Amino acid sequence: MGLFDKKYCDICGDKIGLLGNRKLEDGNMCKDCAKKLSPFFSDRRSSTVAEIKQQLAYREQNKQILAGFSPMFTFGEDDKIYIDPMKQSFVVSRRNPGSWSDENPDVIPLSSVTGCNLRVDEDREEIYTQGKDGERVSYNPPRYKFTYDFYIDIKVNNPYFDEITARLNDSDVEGMGTMEYNRYQQMAQQVINNLTQNGNAGMPMNNGMPMNQGYAPAGAYGQPNPYAQAQSNQYAQQNPYAQPQGNLYAQQNAYAQQQPNPYTQQNQYNQPMNNGYNQPVNQGYNQQPVSQSWVCPSCQANNDGGRFCAFCGTPKQ
Repeated sequence: MGLFDKKYCDICGDKIGLLGNRKLEDGNMCKDCAKKLSPFFSDRRSSTVAEIKQQLAYREQNKQILAGFSPMFTFGEDDKIYIDPMKQSFVVSRRNPGSWSDENPDVIPLSSVTGCNLRVDEDREEIYTQGKDGERVSYNPPRYKFTYDFYIDIKVNNPYFDEITARLNDSDVEGMGTMEYNRYQQMAQQVINNLTQNGNAGMPMNNGMPMNQGYAPAGAYGQPNPYAQAQSNQYAQQNPYAQPQGNLYAQQNAYAQQQPNPYTQQNQYNQPMNNGYNQPVNQGYNQQPVSQSWVCPSCQANNDGGRFCAFCGTPKQ
């Protein structure tokens, strides 16, 4: 058989156009049939015609399941993670609800999730200055601009793929510990809480190393978190870490049990010191009473004080 001989799809039987062939282990497939495969499937070349037909039958069933999928929670701005607590399932798609018909994202049961991790990829770009002759020269020592991408890696038990990766941010995030950085960090923890039984399936990682959790949560800056939706319903129960079988949809951030709010702590530098002139030291900073603790009406998180929730940004009522 020559290189330019006509080929026919072993799946649908249609003639395959020029550059439209998708090779299988024991046959050929047209690009239209290839589009119907799962967007998370990547093992086409080593799949047989029979295996592809089985997957396409599964994909047709997925369309019917997707028609009844009704997400209550949405996370992410590039890839979006939609969670339907009533159906105990989720999907990952770049499309908005109502426009999934072409992509047909796989509806994944929450019970099939075997792991969920936050991965933060760091990229650095050197910053230069201008020399005497106008040329670009490095600072001494060199200076860099750091940007970050936030990925959720979801391990699943599925016959056609075993991992789904979703990018949360739609543009580079500049600076570690900034309000934007912390917002995605909090968003990732909420995804982990919702997709796993105990909300602790994976340690947040930064380029393979555990992330520093010491930065202020996004809400500490008084900005309402747009992802703190629907958190005052019956699913907003106690933190899952406080119960042997915590509620799957508890939205209280796990970091609230681990990290004190840095803005409500006594400043270590406000200690009495001798200034050398025998003047009394101003103790004013240490005389401010600490605000009483309060519970956020939106996310049910415990706050040590402040006018805004340290975990979702909701104003204190």
